[in-house]
Amino acid sequence: MYELKVTVNKVMGECTAEPAMKLGDYFTVSDGDIQIPEGGYICLWALQSLMPLITPKEREITEEQDEDWMWRVHHAQCPDPKGRVIFKIERTGNVDRNDREEAEHQAPKTNNGVPSEEKGLKTLRIEVESFKGHCTSRMEPGDSFQLRSGRLYIPEGCHFCLYALQAALPLLPAKQRTLEDGDWMKEDSHVLCPDPAGNVILRIEEMKDIEEEN
Repeated sequence: MYELKVTVNKVMGECTAEPAMKLGDYFTVSDGDIQIPEGGYICLWALQSLMPLITPKEREITEEQDEDWMWRVHHAQCPDPKGRVIFKIERTGNVDRNDREEAEHQAPKTNNGVPSEEKGLKTLRIEVESFKGHCTSRMEPGDSFQLRSGRLYIPEGCHFCLYALQAALPLLPAKQRTLEDGDWMKEDSHVLCPDPAGNVILRIEEMKDIEEEN
């Protein structure tokens, strides 16, 4: 797993954050934890666009460069069209975890230290497993969507709550890729919707032997 530094690389408009983000502002990510220098900050709107990229960028990319779009993504833009603040995501080193070396020796490895049978982008199914409350979006157990490569599919005639989708999004790009032993995300496959009225629980699972749509 890698440590990341996320830096404001360009400001092509007028950032509307108060105070505004400026060139050189940054935060770091290590083992899933975000750290901001003392006195610094990160715009919440910008962070929203960065989060789905952070989880896979922390991890080894095992697919070939023509098979995985994450290889070519090093920048993300704030959603605010007035500011057009552009962030650069770069790896600065490896996470120092004493238990990682022991875990890595427990399974046979091939190139890049990844079991060969686990390589390849995974197709994921994100399904409503249960809820303990009143879902204001009328989600029901069994409602689902799929993520194939970088494309999201919702069954025809169905819907999926945007609030619940938002909770799952940061995990999905990493869950599509091979995770090393000792990675906390490898065994973590459930997400709770942020709506306290519904307590909707989503399950993320790998789908196999699915015919890809063209």
